[in-house]
Amino acid sequence: MNTLIEILAALLLVAGAAVVALAALGVARLPDPFSRMHAAAKAGVAGAGLLLLGAGLAFGTPGAVATTVVAVAFLVLTAPLASHALGRAAYVAGAPLGAASQADALAGVLERRIQDINPARVAAFPSTSRAPFQGEPPMSTLQAFPRQAEAAIREPDTGARNDDVAVPLRRILVCLVGGPAQREAAAQAVDLARSHDAAVLGLSGAGLEPRAWRGPLPLGGTYWSSWLASKSRARMREAAATALAEFQSVAAAHPRVETLARHEEASSQDLVRLLAGQDLVIVPAGAGPHEVESHPGHETAASLAAARIVPVLRVRRRQGTIRGVLLVVGSSPGCGALAAGLLRTGLWSSAPVSILPVGDDRRGVREMVGAQAELLRAHGRRVAVMAPVGLDFEVDELRARLACFDAAVVSCLSTRYGGFFDSIRGCAFETAAETVPLVLLP
Repeated sequence: MNTLIEILAALLLVAGAAVVALAALGVARLPDPFSRMHAAAKAGVAGAGLLLLGAGLAFGTPGAVATTVVAVAFLVLTAPLASHALGRAAYVAGAPLGAASQADALAGVLERRIQDINPARVAAFPSTSRAPFQGEPPMSTLQAFPRQAEAAIREPDTGARNDDVAVPLRRILVCLVGGPAQREAAAQAVDLARSHDAAVLGLSGAGLEPRAWRGPLPLGGTYWSSWLASKSRARMREAAATALAEFQSVAAAHPRVETLARHEEASSQDLVRLLAGQDLVIVPAGAGPHEVESHPGHETAASLAAARIVPVLRVRRRQGTIRGVLLVVGSSPGCGALAAGLLRTGLWSSAPVSILPVGDDRRGVREMVGAQAELLRAHGRRVAVMAPVGLDFEVDELRARLACFDAAVVSCLSTRYGGFFDSIRGCAFETAAETVPLVLLP
């Protein structure tokens, strides 16, 4: 019996030491603080727990075993909480994400401060101490970039800002990313250019530049990562070529509108420069980075809007006359700036505006609704506040209420970020995006 206990203790000690060694390798090799913290948490719970259990069995006394069991239970209860708290603090402080991150699931949930440590980018963007990008983000993700008027849910807006005056639309960029709504988006861009005497730039190929993977790879991973990247770029080039042909056919039907088609496999920094020079970006609905039907929160429109460079208009269906505009105001960050964003764009100035409160029992929502209604009325807009919608609404009923609107102004396309509860409850932002033909993300 003693021999079996000694063998078990030795196996536990060896297993614990192996886990700690692998965790140490992960801390040294993984590319960003979040993945390194994941490895460190495994060392604290699994590795140290196995070592403690092995030590307790090696001593062989009931007191030693009881002490190690209590210590392991303490680790299980505290280490995940500490790791979560550290990860949250690192995210909020602006720790850079690794190149393997395909999407930022906390975008729009937690306020993120991205501090620039590159003097060259600070010189290129002297008006702000933060950079549009930190390192090289993945194709489908754009990092935060501050605008002049950036609002959050922390405090409700109380009045007009200095920058709520409409900015004339002179340059409109339409992203040629493909998808079923690409032609509708191109036609909508041309219509807006005709009514505002603006020029239209059709841009395809953004995000297609090759990226070098800088993290650890398993055996054979270099070949497969290169193969997958090449196949993905090939699909995106095919989608870009189709979208470019559609844009040129739409532009040819309106020779008086100044249009320019451009294919540029731009880097992330070049994409920021191109977007920053535009007054409005138009993106087809439903299109992701690979011309596949994407979840609203992962669409190209959502990624560009999260960059906070220029207002984004998501087009699901072309609309000529706008009968009514909807503002969806909830507790998500950015909802306090919807009215100011709508006024700055100067879009749909003659259409009546309705404000839909979502979850008005949450802190600050009612105050935001009242402040934005007052701001819109101060600029001569007709405003009506609709009956609020709870978080447990029926999707079909809400769609019926939103069917009369031709345009909506929202802070994000989705508030779902995974998990069981997100799969069983509705999202008012997604419902509005799937129902209303035009969605403005200011």
